[in-house]
Amino acid sequence: MVVIIVVFHAGEVTMRWLVQISKRARYVSQAWGSQVSQAYLCDPAVPFTSHNYCTSPSFLPDVDFKELTEMLETKSITLLDVRLPLELKEMGMIPQSKNLILQPLGPYILLSDEKFLERTGFEKPRKDDPIVVTCLAGVRARTAQMALMAAGYTDVRRYKGSFEDWLEKGGPVVYPEMKE
Repeated sequence: MVVIIVVFHAGEVTMRWLVQISKRARYVSQAWGSQVSQAYLCDPAVPFTSHNYCTSPSFLPDVDFKELTEMLETKSITLLDVRLPLELKEMGMIPQSKNLILQPLGPYILLSDEKFLERTGFEKPRKDDPIVVTCLAGVRARTAQMALMAAGYTDVRRYKGSFEDWLEKGGPVVYPEMKE
Protein backbone atom coordinates (compact mmCIF):
# COMPACT_ATOMS: atom_id res chain seq x y z
CA MET A 1 0.00 0.00 0.00
CA VAL A 2 1.35 3.44 -0.88
CA VAL A 3 0.73 6.14 1.68
CA ILE A 4 1.17 9.82 1.08
CA ILE A 5 1.63 11.66 4.34
CA VAL A 6 0.59 15.27 4.00
CA VAL A 7 0.73 18.24 6.35
CA PHE A 8 -1.88 20.98 6.08
CA HIS A 9 -0.59 24.29 7.37
CA ALA A 10 -2.65 27.47 7.03
CA GLY A 11 -4.72 25.85 4.29
CA GLU A 12 -1.66 24.91 2.23
CA VAL A 13 -0.78 21.32 1.39
CA THR A 14 2.82 20.24 1.88
CA MET A 15 3.92 16.75 0.86
CA ARG A 16 6.32 15.31 3.39
CA TRP A 17 6.67 11.65 2.38
CA LEU A 18 5.47 9.26 -0.28
CA VAL A 19 6.22 5.83 1.14
CA GLN A 20 5.24 2.23 0.65
CA ILE A 21 4.17 0.59 3.90
CA SER A 22 2.38 -2.55 4.96
CA LYS A 23 -1.36 -2.51 5.61
CA ARG A 24 -0.61 -3.06 9.28
CA ALA A 25 0.91 0.39 9.66
CA ARG A 26 -2.20 2.26 10.78
CA TYR A 27 -1.04 5.15 12.86
CA VAL A 28 1.07 8.23 12.43
CA SER A 29 4.05 8.55 14.76
CA GLN A 30 4.09 10.74 17.87
CA ALA A 31 6.67 13.03 16.26
CA TRP A 32 4.41 13.46 13.25
CA GLY A 33 1.45 14.37 15.46
CA SER A 34 3.30 17.31 16.97
CA GLN A 35 3.80 18.84 13.49
CA VAL A 36 0.16 18.82 12.40
CA SER A 37 -1.64 22.14 12.65
CA GLN A 38 -5.07 20.78 11.66
CA ALA A 39 -6.14 17.27 12.60
CA TYR A 40 -8.97 15.41 10.90
CA LEU A 41 -10.28 12.28 12.57
CA CYS A 42 -10.36 9.49 9.98
CA ASP A 43 -13.20 7.46 11.43
CA PRO A 44 -15.63 8.59 14.14
CA ALA A 45 -15.58 5.04 15.53
CA VAL A 46 -11.86 5.39 16.29
CA PRO A 47 -11.22 7.39 19.47
CA PHE A 48 -9.31 10.60 18.85
CA THR A 49 -5.66 10.48 19.91
CA SER A 50 -2.52 12.23 18.79
CA HIS A 51 -1.95 9.25 16.48
CA ASN A 52 -4.87 9.25 14.05
CA TYR A 53 -5.35 11.87 11.37
CA CYS A 54 -7.26 11.82 8.13
CA THR A 55 -5.65 13.19 4.99
CA SER A 56 -8.95 13.99 3.28
CA PRO A 57 -10.20 17.33 4.59
CA SER A 58 -13.38 18.79 3.21
CA PHE A 59 -11.87 22.00 1.80
CA LEU A 60 -10.20 20.32 -1.20
CA PRO A 61 -12.05 21.13 -4.45
CA ASP A 62 -14.26 18.58 -6.21
CA VAL A 63 -16.23 18.51 -9.46
CA ASP A 64 -19.49 16.70 -10.10
CA PHE A 65 -20.80 14.85 -13.17
CA LYS A 66 -22.27 17.95 -14.81
CA GLU A 67 -19.12 20.03 -14.33
CA LEU A 68 -16.87 17.24 -15.61
CA THR A 69 -19.07 16.68 -18.67
CA GLU A 70 -18.85 20.39 -19.54
CA MET A 71 -15.07 20.38 -19.07
CA LEU A 72 -14.69 17.34 -21.31
CA GLU A 73 -16.85 18.93 -24.02
CA THR A 74 -14.51 21.93 -24.16
CA LYS A 75 -11.39 19.74 -23.75
CA SER A 76 -10.22 22.22 -21.13
CA ILE A 77 -8.76 19.73 -18.62
CA THR A 78 -6.34 16.88 -18.15
CA LEU A 79 -8.36 13.97 -16.74
CA LEU A 80 -6.15 11.55 -14.80
CA ASP A 81 -7.50 8.10 -13.91
CA VAL A 82 -5.36 6.59 -11.14
CA ARG A 83 -6.84 3.07 -11.25
CA LEU A 84 -4.87 -0.03 -12.18
CA PRO A 85 -4.78 -1.03 -15.88
CA LEU A 86 -6.71 -4.24 -15.09
CA GLU A 87 -9.56 -2.12 -13.66
CA LEU A 88 -9.65 -0.07 -16.86
CA LYS A 89 -9.64 -3.20 -19.01
CA GLU A 90 -12.51 -4.77 -17.06
CA MET A 91 -14.68 -1.70 -16.39
CA GLY A 92 -13.62 0.86 -18.97
CA MET A 93 -12.81 4.50 -18.40
CA ILE A 94 -14.12 8.00 -18.99
CA PRO A 95 -13.32 9.24 -22.52
CA GLN A 96 -10.22 11.50 -22.70
CA SER A 97 -8.81 9.95 -19.48
CA LYS A 98 -5.08 9.47 -19.12
CA ASN A 99 -4.07 6.53 -16.94
CA LEU A 100 -1.41 7.14 -14.31
CA ILE A 101 -1.72 4.66 -11.46
CA LEU A 102 -1.46 6.00 -7.94
CA GLN A 103 1.69 4.17 -6.81
CA PRO A 104 4.20 5.85 -9.17
CA LEU A 105 2.32 9.16 -9.34
CA GLY A 106 4.58 10.94 -6.82
CA PRO A 107 7.87 9.96 -8.44
CA TYR A 108 6.54 10.37 -12.01
CA ILE A 109 5.16 13.85 -11.46
CA LEU A 110 8.64 14.95 -10.38
CA LEU A 111 10.24 13.71 -13.64
CA SER A 112 11.29 16.03 -16.45
CA ASP A 113 8.69 16.58 -19.18
CA GLU A 114 10.60 14.27 -21.54
CA LYS A 115 10.95 11.42 -19.03
CA PHE A 116 7.30 11.77 -17.99
CA LEU A 117 6.19 11.45 -21.64
CA GLU A 118 8.49 8.46 -22.13
CA ARG A 119 7.11 6.63 -19.07
CA THR A 120 3.40 7.50 -19.37
CA GLY A 121 2.79 8.00 -23.08
CA PHE A 122 1.22 11.44 -22.62
CA GLU A 123 2.44 14.97 -21.98
CA LYS A 124 3.05 16.09 -18.44
CA PRO A 125 0.54 18.76 -17.37
CA ARG A 126 1.93 22.20 -16.55
CA LYS A 127 1.71 23.33 -12.92
CA ASP A 128 -1.19 25.71 -13.73
CA ASP A 129 -3.13 23.39 -16.07
CA PRO A 130 -6.59 22.37 -14.86
CA ILE A 131 -6.47 18.72 -13.76
CA VAL A 132 -9.31 16.48 -12.61
CA VAL A 133 -8.42 13.20 -10.90
CA THR A 134 -10.67 10.14 -10.91
CA CYS A 135 -10.55 6.52 -9.73
CA LEU A 136 -13.30 4.01 -8.93
CA ALA A 137 -15.00 5.68 -5.95
CA GLY A 138 -12.96 8.82 -5.21
CA VAL A 139 -10.61 7.65 -2.46
CA ARG A 140 -7.47 7.13 -4.55
CA ALA A 141 -8.36 10.24 -6.53
CA ARG A 142 -8.28 12.33 -3.33
CA THR A 143 -4.83 10.94 -2.49
CA ALA A 144 -3.60 11.75 -6.01
CA GLN A 145 -5.12 15.23 -5.79
CA MET A 146 -3.20 15.97 -2.60
CA ALA A 147 0.04 14.60 -4.05
CA LEU A 148 -0.32 16.81 -7.14
CA MET A 149 -1.11 19.87 -5.02
CA ALA A 150 1.88 19.13 -2.80
CA ALA A 151 4.06 18.93 -5.92
CA GLY A 152 3.00 22.48 -6.85
CA TYR A 153 0.01 21.93 -9.14
CA THR A 154 -2.42 24.77 -8.53
CA ASP A 155 -5.69 23.71 -10.22
CA VAL A 156 -6.37 20.11 -9.19
CA ARG A 157 -9.84 18.80 -8.48
CA ARG A 158 -11.26 15.37 -7.71
CA TYR A 159 -14.27 13.95 -9.50
CA LYS A 160 -16.47 13.23 -6.51
CA GLY A 161 -17.90 9.74 -6.84
CA SER A 162 -15.46 9.06 -9.66
CA PHE A 163 -16.09 6.21 -12.13
CA GLU A 164 -18.92 4.67 -10.10
CA ASP A 165 -20.79 7.99 -10.29
CA TRP A 166 -19.97 8.28 -14.01
CA LEU A 167 -21.55 4.87 -14.67
CA GLU A 168 -24.56 5.62 -12.46
CA LYS A 169 -25.23 8.85 -14.37
CA GLY A 170 -24.94 7.10 -17.77
CA GLY A 171 -21.68 8.66 -18.93
CA PRO A 172 -20.01 7.13 -22.00
CA VAL A 173 -17.28 4.54 -21.41
CA VAL A 174 -14.26 3.64 -23.52
CA TYR A 175 -11.90 0.69 -23.15
CA PRO A 176 -8.16 1.23 -23.45
CA GLU A 177 -5.96 -0.70 -25.84
CA MET A 178 -3.89 -2.96 -23.64
CA LYS A 179 -0.22 -3.47 -24.44
CA GLU A 180 0.89 -7.09 -24.42
